Amino acid sequence: MTGNIGEWSELYTLFKLLADGKLYAADANTNKIPEIYYDVLKVIRAQKSDKLEYCRESEVKIVNAENGKVICSVPIEKFIEQTDILLNGLKGQKKAKGAFELPEVWSFAESINCKTLKAKSQDKADIVLMVHDIMCGRDDTFGFSIKSQLGSPSTLFNASRATNFIFKLNGHMMTEREKSIFHEYKFFKDKFDYLKSLGGSIKFINTENEILNFNLKMVMPEMPNVFAEMMRVYFEGKSSSISELTDIVAESDVVHTLDNKVFLRHKVKELLTNIALGMVPNTLWTGDYEATGGYIIVKEDGDVVCYHIYNHNAFKNYLYANTRFDTPSKSKHGFGTIYEKNGEQYLKLNVQIRFLK
Repeated sequence: MTGNIGEWSELYTLFKLLADGKLYAADANTNKIPEIYYDVLKVIRAQKSDKLEYCRESEVKIVNAENGKVICSVPIEKFIEQTDILLNGLKGQKKAKGAFELPEVWSFAESINCKTLKAKSQDKADIVLMVHDIMCGRDDTFGFSIKSQLGSPSTLFNASRATNFIFKLNGHMMTEREKSIFHEYKFFKDKFDYLKSLGGSIKFINTENEILNFNLKMVMPEMPNVFAEMMRVYFEGKSSSISELTDIVAESDVVHTLDNKVFLRHKVKELLTNIALGMVPNTLWTGDYEATGGYIIVKEDGDVVCYHIYNHNAFKNYLYANTRFDTPSKSKHGFGTIYEKNGEQYLKLNVQIRFLK
């Protein structure tokens, strides 16, 4: 079995939670909050052909969820041992860009009926847990999305042709020669510096995909304009940080409120939360969260912490402080080239949102 660091991290989360028996909450800086935790009662794992329950008692019982039959029982010490082995294996592959093998770990995984690294998922939940909530005193089942800090920073908002934003060139009509010079610049900051030197600028017109436009407007009617302005500022080279871009845009005339910074910070946090828990660009967003528990973070030191939707403030503040814009492939997603339509010149821009670590 081969997999990348993100995929192996999902298996690591399964091992770690069954080894520890507790899932701790985190503050906005991913620090564990010792007094807030959830007792892990079972991990529910759907695979290609079956659905298993890993029930943590005095040992871990692997149960066929369809008929309730106990397949096998494994001492908790085995999970503690394999968690350490897997963590060391992941740290040894920290710079790996592709898939790799961890034969000893996979041998143990097969012995507990794991058939894939990733559990079968049709939504943003990478792992499903039944936990005992000490705050509420009840047992609940939640789906969590898993993000690993062991490898390269993962994406929160993936780019595609559905995430193109259309801008119109104003102030100057580019000649063929000028367009050629614009396209030759490697960095967008240089492109926009050149456009500015010609007396030109860009103005947001619309998203290429109307579903994305609808989804953004679910946060507020001005959100497509706000997001587009953040993109423009990013491509001009002023900042990539989501929090910094938000404050820069707050000083523009995109929205008019009593306190633009307070207002936009709140709305951008809401957007990030929607993206994290269910909203995707090309599917109509209903407002329902799919990762019903929240986020699990696999930290660089191997610790596993969570942002539960009950602790909403810490979760949205974490997203806001730990994300940035990143430039996806121009050729793959079809943006970055000036084109003409009905005698006007236009430019498509596109971004993805990536975690800082």
